[in-house]
Amino acid sequence: MQALEVPEILRLIGQFLDYPRLAAATVVCKSWNRIFTPFLYHTIERLSHCRNVPSSAVLEGYVDHVRAIKVYSIFWIPSLARCTHLKELHIGLYFEEEDHDIESPWMPLTDLVHHNPKLVTVCVTKPKNEFLRAVLTCCPQLKRLEFDRAELTDMVTDVNLIFNVCLRLEELKMVNMTLDLKTHGISWDNWPVFPTIKKLWIGITQDSHRSPLQAQGQHEFIQRCPNLESLTMSFCGDTLPVREIKDLLSPKTSPCPKIKAFAIRLTGYNPSFSEGQLVEILNGCKSNLTSFENSCDYFKDLSCQALVSNLASTLTHLRLEKCEFSSSVSAMKIISSSPHLVHFHCAKPLNAREILGIQRDTSEPPAYPRASHAQQSNQPSRNQPLAKSIHPPEWACKNLQTLEIGICGLYSGTPEWQQAVLKQLAKLTQLRVLDVQAGADATLKTGSRDGLAFRLASGLDILSSLTMLETLRFGTIWQEMEEQEIEWIIKAWPRLSSIHGWVHHSQNRRIELKTLFKKHGIAVGYDYGFDTVLKGDDKDGSRTGSIDIDYEQYYGKYEQYSDEYDQYDIEHYYELMEAEFENALWGDRTPPY
Repeated sequence: MQALEVPEILRLIGQFLDYPRLAAATVVCKSWNRIFTPFLYHTIERLSHCRNVPSSAVLEGYVDHVRAIKVYSIFWIPSLARCTHLKELHIGLYFEEEDHDIESPWMPLTDLVHHNPKLVTVCVTKPKNEFLRAVLTCCPQLKRLEFDRAELTDMVTDVNLIFNVCLRLEELKMVNMTLDLKTHGISWDNWPVFPTIKKLWIGITQDSHRSPLQAQGQHEFIQRCPNLESLTMSFCGDTLPVREIKDLLSPKTSPCPKIKAFAIRLTGYNPSFSEGQLVEILNGCKSNLTSFENSCDYFKDLSCQALVSNLASTLTHLRLEKCEFSSSVSAMKIISSSPHLVHFHCAKPLNAREILGIQRDTSEPPAYPRASHAQQSNQPSRNQPLAKSIHPPEWACKNLQTLEIGICGLYSGTPEWQQAVLKQLAKLTQLRVLDVQAGADATLKTGSRDGLAFRLASGLDILSSLTMLETLRFGTIWQEMEEQEIEWIIKAWPRLSSIHGWVHHSQNRRIELKTLFKKHGIAVGYDYGFDTVLKGDDKDGSRTGSIDIDYEQYYGKYEQYSDEYDQYDIEHYYELMEAEFENALWGDRTPPY
């Protein structure tokens, strides 16, 4: 018996196929149809701007296979009515009744919950009270609950329902909603501990009418989660409870000794926040914290020093979505001091000088400012600085699997700088994701030349050691790939499945190269909201995929339309594409078996 005739092997393969390949597999033969159809209809996602789901008529015969639904469009909800075997439900509806002349979607969604008592995961934004109560009372197997801005009509009853469900939850996200315990005389005595919660995202806001818990109440809730492993705290326009956070993260005083991951998110501006508060928190962090995430503008050089001093020896995951470093020296300290780092994202780009250990000479001429491609191509050769001795600092994080940080400063250097930077990257032999997109100077129309050039003439072959690479991102950085680069990439990076970026500065050439990449199983996207989700894994580990829509041919239409108006009308842009691509994957036909 051949391998592709063994059902167990085919089912294993099916877990890794994206939607187009699954759709093709279902029409090979009857046995393949029986095996791959459940995978094809396992997860149904409906976006408001892209119809990458089957039509209602097609879905009608396959609802028994649907296990997960992600719906972000109120116009598709009636198609879900017959799904009765759901495990996951993700709803992101920003629905305002006064804005639509249609019936509210929450009644059919509430009925959907009643018909799916085996739901394990529910993630919802701005749910009505009747929907939330249905989730809290009809889903005894619920393990993950996320709700944002939920409507509570009876505070005592609803709070009791929420906290009773928390007794069996493993993951909880509760932000931007009213849970006023003190005013309604609600006591914590009924809930001494939430023993199963391992991942918690909780937030408070300045507006007490939208505050899930005041600072003290939030702290009390967290203290009742002794087995907590991951904690995210969100704050908006309120005082940062430094002492409470230090107590939670201190190895001596923490009521949650198992916390390994901590994330802090600050939104809005408040003069009471300061970098000193972040430094104080980091200085009190556990030495065994392995994951840290920051989304706060106040994370600066002193915060970086505190992070390196206290956590560099243990961190495996670090995500700095916002940081205000005075230079990229701080980012280099992290890379040079964190031996166990596996995933690193930093909003501050690395300057090539810091990567290569080159000191800036004030006598050097400044680099040209970013110009349009037409201007750049007509410029004379640059007065490049004199070649300097390159002494790159050693990168401690040799086991990095994900590196997401811009690289700049190459435009003012010599060609040797590019090759030297590539040699540093080539040492990261475990990389799966490499993201070197340009910083704020890159624009959608013109791009930037101040970044890595992925061409053989520029030293691309230096990266031949990155045999594990699966995803490459460089955004709109100026590129000029040709067939020889494609041939080299296919041989050197056999696992590469997606490229996010403009593979060529010419629009017509990009379309041609994208077709060549596609023939070899490599999807090309552009990461600016105009292309579909590429195959891969969500943060929660679920498989995602999408049809391959060539938005590139519509870029000219969009550019022409946007020039006629003061603002970009994204919704109209999507309308231009939706009619033609609605049935790109599913059509109106069903598999023949």
